Amino acid sequence: MSMNMPPQPELRVKQGAFRRLPDLLTERGCTHPVLVTGGNSVRRREDWRLVTSALQSEGVSYLDFRVSGEPSPELVNSVIAAISEQAPQSDVVVAVGGGSVLDAGKAIAAGVALMRTQPPAAAMASVAPGASRAPAAPSTPAFDITRYLEGVGDLTPDGTTLPVIAFPTTAGTGSEATMNAVLSRIGPDGFKNSLRHPGFVPRLAVLDPDLFSGCPANVTRASGLDAITQLLEAYTSTKTNPMVDTLAELGLTHAGRAFPRLLEGEDTPELRAEMALAAYLSGVCLAAAGLGVVHGFASPLGALRDIPHGAVCGMLLGPVMRATLRVQPVPRYDRAAQLLGVGDSAAAVVERVESWAQPVGRLGDYGFVREDLSTIVNGTSLKNHPVQLSDDSLTTILEEVL
Repeated sequence: MSMNMPPQPELRVKQGAFRRLPDLLTERGCTHPVLVTGGNSVRRREDWRLVTSALQSEGVSYLDFRVSGEPSPELVNSVIAAISEQAPQSDVVVAVGGGSVLDAGKAIAAGVALMRTQPPAAAMASVAPGASRAPAAPSTPAFDITRYLEGVGDLTPDGTTLPVIAFPTTAGTGSEATMNAVLSRIGPDGFKNSLRHPGFVPRLAVLDPDLFSGCPANVTRASGLDAITQLLEAYTSTKTNPMVDTLAELGLTHAGRAFPRLLEGEDTPELRAEMALAAYLSGVCLAAAGLGVVHGFASPLGALRDIPHGAVCGMLLGPVMRATLRVQPVPRYDRAAQLLGVGDSAAAVVERVESWAQPVGRLGDYGFVREDLSTIVNGTSLKNHPVQLSDDSLTTILEEVL
């Protein structure tokens, strides 16, 4: 059995660490950072004012960009172009936000470096999969990150990237620990695909509980369900190994202690740090062991409609576990119930997961209709799920949450 683990970032868990960003940059010899954040949640914090004021007082030239929602290739391309024009000397990307922001930061860092070192001779304009791909006019070359995406691109990234420092603000995707950046184009011909290479793992992941404090309850819920899904799917993956098992069990234990209390309204640095570590470990585990059918559903669902990834995980995890148990027992579900502190049986963890997920709603709340189900099933991969599920079973799962 192979126990090779993918590369992982340097990890720091420290309250107040974000305020030391100028020192972190100096330690690494970085003088021209690009800051990538989400909406206003980070920028409203006193920490943001202190950090940007310190950078300005030290004469550090930086650019900053906002990412709203899940990043698209078009958004990433526009930021890469702006960096090329306004700050071609940029030498590090600092991503501060949820999983979408961290994915965007990794894609931007890779795109800037790729454009510098291996610009396509005839850059392809962004197009929907299956459409004709006309090269851009020679007089107006354009870099397109789509060319490097799995499944839709025609080029393979070699790992060239600017270093990334990741400050997650939601405890969910574990993107701060992974080698991929997920980009989406939503619509009938949409896609949700990864830019992937071991070189794209952030150089440094910093878990600062202060950045998680005050996270809205709905975001805490959806993000936490994503992390728990990733831990469970890696733990039961056909590619798991003893090292993944150990880390997944540790992550589930942390989540079991912190997540229910956070849902009840407790908001302490200790609980936030514990859930952040669970999410980080979920990223490490998924990178090593892969994921199951919940995330197999997530790709076609996220490509077809604008739906939060954590909501997908939350509403589907229970029904997927129940369908799996109809095929055969999964002893690790029983063990997961114990680790999460919800009982000692698979039935107990299914019941608790569905209770946690109830407020995230149903697929119909996000515009999905029965006519979409066959398209979703056709686009769903079973990935490394512990049992095989038929198309009829997959359809029944979706009908349960429509």
